[in-house]
Amino acid sequence: MQLRRTPALMGLALVASILPFLVTTAGPASAAPTLSWEVKVGGWDRASSPAIADIDGNGIDDVVVGHEDGWVKVFRDGTGNSLPGWPQPAIISGNSPTAIESSPTVADLDRDGRPEIIQGVGSTLVQDQPGGLVVFRADGSVKCRWAGVDNMRIWGMTTKPDGYPEGVFSTPAVGDVDGDGFPDIVFGGWDSYVHVLNRDCQETVPRLFNDDTIWSSPSLYDVDGDGRMEIFIGGDSHAGGSENWPGGIVRALDYRNGGLFQLWEVKPAEVVHSSIAIGDIDGDGRLEVVHGTGDFYLGQRGNNPDSFKVFAWHVEDGSAVPGWPQSTGGVTWSSPVLADLTGDGVPEVISGSRDHKLYAWRGNGSRLWVVDPAQSGEVSTEIQGSAMVGDVTGDGRTEVVIGTGWGMFVLDGPTGSRVGAPMYVGLSHETTPALGNFGPNGWKVVTAGFDTPNKFTSYRAYSVPAPGASPQWPMWRKNARRLGTSPSDGPPLPPGYCRKDMNPAPTPSDASAKGYWFLGRDGGVFSFDAPFFGSLPGLNIRTRVLNMAPTKDGNGYWILGADGGVFAFGNARYFGNTVGLPLVAPVISLTPTPDGGGYWMLASDGGIFAYGNARFHGSTGGMRLNAPVISMAATPDGGGYWLLAADGGIFSFGNATFAGSTGGMRLAAPVVSMAPSPNGGYWLLGGDGGVFSFGAGAPYLGSVPGTGLCSTAPGVQIRASSTGRGYWVLGADGGVFSFGDAKFHGSFPGLTPDRAAIDMAIRR
Repeated sequence: MQLRRTPALMGLALVASILPFLVTTAGPASAAPTLSWEVKVGGWDRASSPAIADIDGNGIDDVVVGHEDGWVKVFRDGTGNSLPGWPQPAIISGNSPTAIESSPTVADLDRDGRPEIIQGVGSTLVQDQPGGLVVFRADGSVKCRWAGVDNMRIWGMTTKPDGYPEGVFSTPAVGDVDGDGFPDIVFGGWDSYVHVLNRDCQETVPRLFNDDTIWSSPSLYDVDGDGRMEIFIGGDSHAGGSENWPGGIVRALDYRNGGLFQLWEVKPAEVVHSSIAIGDIDGDGRLEVVHGTGDFYLGQRGNNPDSFKVFAWHVEDGSAVPGWPQSTGGVTWSSPVLADLTGDGVPEVISGSRDHKLYAWRGNGSRLWVVDPAQSGEVSTEIQGSAMVGDVTGDGRTEVVIGTGWGMFVLDGPTGSRVGAPMYVGLSHETTPALGNFGPNGWKVVTAGFDTPNKFTSYRAYSVPAPGASPQWPMWRKNARRLGTSPSDGPPLPPGYCRKDMNPAPTPSDASAKGYWFLGRDGGVFSFDAPFFGSLPGLNIRTRVLNMAPTKDGNGYWILGADGGVFAFGNARYFGNTVGLPLVAPVISLTPTPDGGGYWMLASDGGIFAYGNARFHGSTGGMRLNAPVISMAATPDGGGYWLLAADGGIFSFGNATFAGSTGGMRLAAPVVSMAPSPNGGYWLLGGDGGVFSFGAGAPYLGSVPGTGLCSTAPGVQIRASSTGRGYWVLGADGGVFSFGDAKFHGSFPGLTPDRAAIDMAIRR
């Protein structure tokens, strides 16, 4: 169990050091935010960030805040006045409220047009209180309560129950996870579980054990378009636990067969207390998952690079985004914000660090700017909170508002330069400010800061001009549902459908191929816009076949038999086979050279046999492998080749370049095939039809789980188009799925198991 460390910045004043590369010049002239109202409350609000939403249904937004005193407060219409029926105590059991550190979430759980307020409760500063979650109706009455699992003592981090259900620091996100048509409440607990509650606080979806405490807030996004939101959440782990990993975990979870199914996970060498953000940071049409980490293993090891990193992964498979991770000079507990600072339509990544600086990176990992908000004579302190992004000065430019341990600052989005004086000084701000339109009361920035020596919280609202454009990231987790991304809701698909097509409609091209063949298990060949040159049943040969491969001009093909025999059809030339050779492992595939003047034969131990003009570039024949080799692909010029192992590992020989693998990923189904792109890189195919892309020349263009209809047949082969801008996936039932510019020439779905499709050859 990992304990969140109280920042050393509290109550300290550090002299700012101005380094030459820091941007500290004043920004463009603009209207400065002016204080509208202030409400002071005894005690700290060190982590709960305000939410802005219309609670009473009068068409004007209100402000919702949680506090260490255990009370949830609602300020009506953006004023400092309480909404009737509020504040309300967050009580799990008994008569006393539980201290709050989680941020409030607002969503219409019943879909009746009236919002609910969802508040996680629990604090490491206030001991011996039951933790959990409370859902309030708009009038302040309690709709339902939920108590965490009592499996440890959070105060002191001992592993025995202490009679108090564990608390919730993670801010709940709300979306339909199970496809029943109603939103669910998703969060992580200090009890080490990922929880999904229905609108009545019932845990109808079985909780998923994380191995250790969870501080990170989840992000929800319907990646596959089936009307159910996938869950992306970080957590802690430890040596000797269920994961046996001294670090952190980021998981992607989907609801399947009544429970949470893990799509993928990645494991930084540091706990992940930072919350998840999702967006297309590099403009390639493919979403990314972005997060920081924490500081537990930094304290354990003294030097831990992952404590200072911000990571980015592809949302559909967890593969690393080129250019990431990026490093800062301090711990990256701060949760990233994704917003377009430069006006090019692509969001940058904005994240704070305990090195006192705020960073902005482009999607390729290059730095846009880095700045210490404090200037000469001001106090420079670490940054733990997250930014708010929107035009708060009325000048039409995007601004970034960030709190530190000393005050609240406004920075110019494109340059990072300071805009005016600090909004307020003397308060610690670990929370994220919120920007909202309060109708007749105007636009305001709402902040929550705490005074350490005097131990009180100040809720403040600053009047600002109307923004020139809709704020991109106006509050903590981007919206009141706390999704960490833009909403992606849609009605669940009807029975018989599994996925919607979330990719742009493919643009088939005649340049992709002239046609294709595929091979059945019985040696039968199926031709689609490609000449038929013969098959094994036509020769009255009854042997199990392994694969087929085309000649360069598409006027012939080879078929490989399980005994190592090679059968040549059309203008395919015979160069030899392995029949009768004393092999250590059986041959499994045949791959022709680019000009068709020879071929390689591959054995399951990675042994290579070269015939004709095929050159030997190396093999894994003498290596001890974790999994057998299952496939081979040659580089476009034949100067090298890749070998694919059953665990997703890639071995490169000759001029073949390693671009990544699925060897370290936990997959829904094992990989079964690979296809090189003529533009560099390659694709791997999972047995469920999922596609994994590696290298800039092999873009992700979709997969079988995104085609619309349920497909129960396993994927067996992936083949690239001649342009490298598309690919086909062959199913064992004879179904063919085309992506990108790959042109569909036909299929033969419904093949019986004895004739199942096993390989595909493209006619160039």
